[in-house]
Amino acid sequence: MAAADYVVIFGYCLLVLWIGLWFRKRLSTVADYFAGGHQIPWWLAGISHYMSSFSAFSFIAYTQIAYLYGFTAVTLFWVSVPACLAGGLFFAKRWRRARVVTPVEFLRERYSSTLQQLCAWGGIPVKIFDDALKVFATGVFLSVVCGFSLSWSIVLCGAIMVAYSFFGGLWSLVITDYVQFLMKSLAILLLVPLAFHASGGIKQGFSNLPHGFLKPVNAPYNWTYIVGFGCVMLMSYNASWSLAQKYYSVPDEKAASKAAYLSAGLNLLGAPLMILPGILARHFLPDLVSIGRSADTYVLLLVKLLPEGMVGIILAAMLSATMAAVSSDFNAIASVLTQDVYHHFVNTTASPKKLLQTGRLLTVVLGTLTTILSLWVVYSHQEALFSLMVTVFGVFLAPTLLPLLIGLLSKRATAAGSLTGFFLGLASGLIMLLLKTFWSGVAQFPGGEYEFEGIALILNTAMTIVGVIVGSMLSRRSEAEENSVAEFSVRMAHPVDVHESPQPSGLETGPILPIATVSVAILIGVTGVISHSAFARWLDGGAALFFLLASTGLTVLHKRAAARQTVRNR
Repeated sequence: MAAADYVVIFGYCLLVLWIGLWFRKRLSTVADYFAGGHQIPWWLAGISHYMSSFSAFSFIAYTQIAYLYGFTAVTLFWVSVPACLAGGLFFAKRWRRARVVTPVEFLRERYSSTLQQLCAWGGIPVKIFDDALKVFATGVFLSVVCGFSLSWSIVLCGAIMVAYSFFGGLWSLVITDYVQFLMKSLAILLLVPLAFHASGGIKQGFSNLPHGFLKPVNAPYNWTYIVGFGCVMLMSYNASWSLAQKYYSVPDEKAASKAAYLSAGLNLLGAPLMILPGILARHFLPDLVSIGRSADTYVLLLVKLLPEGMVGIILAAMLSATMAAVSSDFNAIASVLTQDVYHHFVNTTASPKKLLQTGRLLTVVLGTLTTILSLWVVYSHQEALFSLMVTVFGVFLAPTLLPLLIGLLSKRATAAGSLTGFFLGLASGLIMLLLKTFWSGVAQFPGGEYEFEGIALILNTAMTIVGVIVGSMLSRRSEAEENSVAEFSVRMAHPVDVHESPQPSGLETGPILPIATVSVAILIGVTGVISHSAFARWLDGGAALFFLLASTGLTVLHKRAAARQTVRNR
């Protein structure tokens, strides 16, 4: 990389650390740290929901699928759209009505402490191992592009994510997600026209592609797989801890639904823009399959298309995508361990200050553990084993997430029924995993392993739901459970009104947002100035001017919001 690329990367890292430090003295309670004091504006929550749903691995994996199989990669990504729409229609407002600070907090009241702890401890390993894999993948990319050692690249990524999560909690995460959204959008909007230009124009770009390349579904990804993948996305986008967190961190349920709809729109528009260069690469990178380098499609796109100084912007966008996903998990897991384990079992009389200190300490512990696991992959050379471990923990998805969603929507489900669903879903997931691993008959399916995987995902979801329904029908609540559920149902029946919603603090529109946007503009502008490419200078200059105009608009909005708040206070 050139000097301009390093300026973008290190300048970006300093910016996100400064954002964390800016919020350090502005958070006073555990609700501020883990739920943003329920003051996150809907549009920031929606952007954060979108950014927290994928990492650098998504850039690489979806681009490879696009290069090999075409438009089906967009179809796979688009299953997130109905998942987010379902969130806006059904789940987001229910999460806000639950009036929680952690994603499993209400399970104790709705079901039992047993199920709460099962969902908590069943979900934590999944996230830690998944996050370690994301940090490892990002470290690999950083080490290759920048020439750092892989170990130090992983440590650097882990340290930055822990630092700004530790200082600023959820507020710093959503503001950083906003900055990351700016970088990611710039990266995507740069690659698409450059890819069309390299392909010979729009008409030429969509011609002479392999047969069926522009069909919505292309082998080996058939509709069975896509439906099964859709089940996973429906659960993940609405019950995954770090994503559900964005629904209950806003002022009221209307804002929660709007955040879900915004995320749906961003996924709808962002998927084809992110994935199209992988399809077009068939024209100017035609031999990747024959030389066995299809997994390198995204990296080779950067090298092929981007002028000096632009690689750093794309790398910063990839780093930011992983940081958004992993740091959100750090905060969500720490919230569960602090409120639902430490406060409930270890120190029931802990003060708000003590809980805040504990939450920050657990964030550091989780980040350190994730980084250590990523380093273990490096030194043990167990990449395949690690992937298998993630797959094994993946069987916990439906059993740990569906009770959350069912508990929010229905008051008929009992604690015994949800426990039945948990264990039945877990058993079906393990059985299907064993069959996939050891049964030779998997290859006989029309769609092969992919179709079997789709069937396994659908079956695991169905068995969990059947277990909850049958178990609830065959069990009876105790008087204590009946009273607890009745109290919870009363709370869920009442919308969050204006008196419960916190008053705007001014954080929604400033001054941090304009400052962050100006910082991005300056960073990109400096990159253009020191770049030796005239093309890069024009691109960077245009992007910097756009962000400067955007920061001006945010400043105006901030002043208007402050004026309205002054009038209300009178």
